[in-house]
Amino acid sequence: MFKKQKTSLYSKTLMDITSLIVEAAELFRENVENLEQREQYGERIKRLESKGDEFVQLLISQLNKEYFPPMDREDIFQLVAKLDDILDGIEACAERSLYIEKTTPQLIRFADILVQTAKILQEAFTSLNDRRFEALHKATIEVNSLESEADQLLRDSLSELFFDPKDVVLLIKMKDIYERLEKTTDDAEDIADVFESMIIKYA
Repeated sequence: MFKKQKTSLYSKTLMDITSLIVEAAELFRENVENLEQREQYGERIKRLESKGDEFVQLLISQLNKEYFPPMDREDIFQLVAKLDDILDGIEACAERSLYIEKTTPQLIRFADILVQTAKILQEAFTSLNDRRFEALHKATIEVNSLESEADQLLRDSLSELFFDPKDVVLLIKMKDIYERLEKTTDDAEDIADVFESMIIKYA
């Protein structure tokens, strides 16, 4: 699947990005525990997002100048783009948290799902690098399951928000951040779909 001489750059950088995602997700989870240091957490997550952009540009630049990349060009591009979307999503949610004064059980659960998903993706990219396709397939199932949980959590959260709204401004803020968190799990599911396609190609 990988050309040996090129494995290091692509696989290492992809795994570096997933490490940033795990760190950002964990920081976001710490942040929403009580939202008492929103600005500080936001700055730390923003720095991780900026570092992720550097990695993304590195891979895209390499991909553009390489005629025969170590994996299918489209697969690499989709993986890089979706990892970037996830990191952007976490940073966007951290920014939105600046305008929320009190946390909610739903917000904490979304953050927990985000951390779980990030860690599974990290394991999945390691499995891809090691060509452990059975482990990779298991990871895709777990990501899909967490995305389904996030879908249901969004429906339940919105139902509660609209059941008896007392503060319309707060409703709009919470709806926005809940939907953005769920969208981030959708991006992770898109990566799982790419993995499934790669398993068919290379296993």
